[in-house]
Amino acid sequence: MALLIPAIKGKIGNTEYYETTMRVRDLIQAVRRASELDEWANFSIEERMQRELDDKRVREQIVPYLTRNEDRFFGSLIVLIYKGEVIFETIADLKVNVPGAYKANAHRIGFVTIDGGSLIVLDGQHRLAALKSVYEPKQDGVVFGPYVKEIADDEVCVIFLQHENSVKTRRIFNTVNRYAKQTSRGDNIITSEDDGYAIVTRRLLRDDEPLGNRDVNGKPFEVVNWKSNTLTTRSKQLTTISAVYETAQLILTNSFYQAQTRPDDTRLDEGTERVGQVWKEILSGLKPYQDALLNPENIPAMRDENASSALLFKPAAQIALVRGLLMACHDDRMTLAEAVSRANKIDWRMHAPLWEGVLIKASGAIDAGSESRTRAANIICWMIAADVMTKEEHDAVRRNYNLAFGIDVNDPESIKIARELPEPVDGVKLAA
Repeated sequence: MALLIPAIKGKIGNTEYYETTMRVRDLIQAVRRASELDEWANFSIEERMQRELDDKRVREQIVPYLTRNEDRFFGSLIVLIYKGEVIFETIADLKVNVPGAYKANAHRIGFVTIDGGSLIVLDGQHRLAALKSVYEPKQDGVVFGPYVKEIADDEVCVIFLQHENSVKTRRIFNTVNRYAKQTSRGDNIITSEDDGYAIVTRRLLRDDEPLGNRDVNGKPFEVVNWKSNTLTTRSKQLTTISAVYETAQLILTNSFYQAQTRPDDTRLDEGTERVGQVWKEILSGLKPYQDALLNPENIPAMRDENASSALLFKPAAQIALVRGLLMACHDDRMTLAEAVSRANKIDWRMHAPLWEGVLIKASGAIDAGSESRTRAANIICWMIAADVMTKEEHDAVRRNYNLAFGIDVNDPESIKIARELPEPVDGVKLAA
């Protein structure tokens, strides 16, 4: 059966397109992914124009977003009219009396009829799959929100392109996906109204919070770089918004966040208070940070790789520091203030033997990966809390430390070359 839809006709270069809206219930009945075509199995690799569907992304990100947000929205789907006949009838063609103000554009506004062929989503296959999952719930493990029954009547913007040849279609698909720039992590933290960690992070940057902007020596001081995820050698900011976000996750744990669901204001207030207290303790308890907040102009020198405080001004090490402090304070065996005080005694030079193979690569650069940050957190915890650790914890830290050098202490042969952990700041007296 032919599809008749009101549309606006446009043209870019030599490519004509039709822009319209379709209700979800009609969209999922009419439009398919390329892999659902009967000819798909016989297509050559060049003709298989779409990447594999990421079911996890559909199930855990897009479906929750659609069904849990009353103000849901996303951009146009681009749909290919494959082997179908397209007829566009304009308002001008109808020979009706059009007001003068509309006559100039009457040839662009009308109705497009698509007869036969297939409608294939060229850009937006994950959104289409999510809409289909909501409308035809068959997938195990999908958790729907309160707006699931409203999705069918949502109107989605669709851009139709007519298939001319495979080369042109592939070129359009490649261009759309290659130059579609995803929002950066920093942008997501700044703009998200559903990610509880992001909201808490932004709140911590308010002027009255520990990481907020302040006036120092008559000059404005921006404590956190919220425009970039990195700090250059000349940066006068103490940390980045991405690092603060990571620490918020560590402090609040995974229980604070539910995909695409904004925590209520009470939880957000409590979360902001908890994370703020940790940062307040760190900033007031570590002498390099005390000095930095009093004299921000000195931060670039304090971050220099040869400085005694270098790692404290590197985001990856800051994340490891927070994790290590939390581990040291586990089960209230040590107060945060005491843990921070002891952290002052750690050698924070980038090239200190303590960090070689742990957080610093053989090249001398920081290894900012999650595994290295975890290793560094374990070492930080060991350095400040060895006297309250159990033997089991000590053995675990020692084993992970040696694995960084390719040594398995559980292997009778490797044990001969095992490395001992660095000397803790307050000695070793393992708990029972």
